[in-house]
Amino acid sequence: MSANDTVPGIEERLRAALGARADLVRPEDLEPLAAPVVELRPAWRSPWVLLATAAAVLLVLGVVLQGVGGRPRSEQIAPQPDRPQLDLPVDVGRDWQPDDLSEPARLDLDGDGRGERVEFLAEPTSGHDGRTRVQTTLSSTGEEAFGVVELGTTIGVNALQPVDADADGDQELVLYTTDLQGGPGAPFEPVVLDLRDGLLVQAVPSDPALLSGGYAVVPGSETEHYDLVHVQSFEVRRGTLVSTRSVEAFARASGSMTLLTPETYVMDTYAWTLDEAGVLRPGEPGCAVHEPEATTACDADSADDLPYVTSESTETIGAGQQVALDDGGLGHRVRVEDDGSGPVLVVDGPGADGAVHALDVPDPRVHVVSPAYLAGYDAAAVLVSSASDASAMEVVVQAGDQAGLVRLRPVGEVPLGSGTTDDGRRYRSWLTGAGIVVTAVAADDGSWETWQWVRSGDDGIAPLPWGTVCFDDVDDPTTGRRC
Repeated sequence: MSANDTVPGIEERLRAALGARADLVRPEDLEPLAAPVVELRPAWRSPWVLLATAAAVLLVLGVVLQGVGGRPRSEQIAPQPDRPQLDLPVDVGRDWQPDDLSEPARLDLDGDGRGERVEFLAEPTSGHDGRTRVQTTLSSTGEEAFGVVELGTTIGVNALQPVDADADGDQELVLYTTDLQGGPGAPFEPVVLDLRDGLLVQAVPSDPALLSGGYAVVPGSETEHYDLVHVQSFEVRRGTLVSTRSVEAFARASGSMTLLTPETYVMDTYAWTLDEAGVLRPGEPGCAVHEPEATTACDADSADDLPYVTSESTETIGAGQQVALDDGGLGHRVRVEDDGSGPVLVVDGPGADGAVHALDVPDPRVHVVSPAYLAGYDAAAVLVSSASDASAMEVVVQAGDQAGLVRLRPVGEVPLGSGTTDDGRRYRSWLTGAGIVVTAVAADDGSWETWQWVRSGDDGIAPLPWGTVCFDDVDDPTTGRRC
């Protein structure tokens, strides 16, 4: 394709192709199909003539289509549902300009050993969310090649390292989408462009859900307070496009950015190849371990980190005592007062000078370590338990406008405190050394399902499933271990 050629629309191309086929059919091609003339009764008196005529017309049409185009392949007779269709780019955007933050890519698109310089031209839109024209001049022929893609934004379009996904000696360009409005965990996908007859055509993944980054929701896991998601990503490793997905799914709080992801977790890995039809297909799953600073290979002992529940903060104060909260340096102090009319919690510090809250817990004990993550930015948070009633526990925090103290209402699937559920399972709640409020619920097999409490709405806290732990003694969380 020359630099001045344009890609016709699909309808125009079909018309041209059918016209070319019709021009190849000559009278002598159809002559052997003519039926011999036999003098019979008038045609209107014989319905069999009508049927024979219709059959002859159909036979002629079959010869025209098959005789010119050759014997059709099976996918031409009936579409294959498992083969995605490629979309050819339309020649638009020659007058678009590159965005200031976009950088040209250099890779060997045509396999001649010399790299092409690929530019990214931005469609001008008010939201910078238009299409991107990808164009270059092929070093082997001097002809132009182009593609048009939608990446979510035209700002700062940059390529990943190239791949040779079809192992044919040339390279494919790898871009990626961006969801500027999606927030943390919003999906993003690689965009692989393959040179085909002078066009940079976007390859289609056979499993789009597997070839993406962000959080992939487990179908049917959604509840009022959380859903379960797999953590996914992709990258180019030594010229190969590789995607990863966490083996386990993790709880994500509804309406917030809280995701209970361990620092170390095991992932399935997939290397993608490009077939002749332009479809990206994953190989057999491999295994890798995500760690805070690196990704490493799996071994026989590879596993996700245990939920961080194997510690307990037990230091408390009671009536007539006061203490500086261990709240990460926020500077709050608390005390418990009781003049005979009932215990009250008094908090001093930033925005809470002398704030008072009546406690609804018998023989209250205020924990020195603060569950500050439940309060929000710079606000005071206090966990109150009872020395005489293991089922009684409450979280008190500063109100959103720092106008007093409020009790956060427990909601969700498991109770806060310690006791026995309606179906006879034991549960126990405690505060970890890191200031996390957790609840463990006994399972039938002797293991314990652990839950972390997170903020839910303006005045609630809800438990999120955190993982399975086995305890030698659940009253001593330090005995927790992998089951």
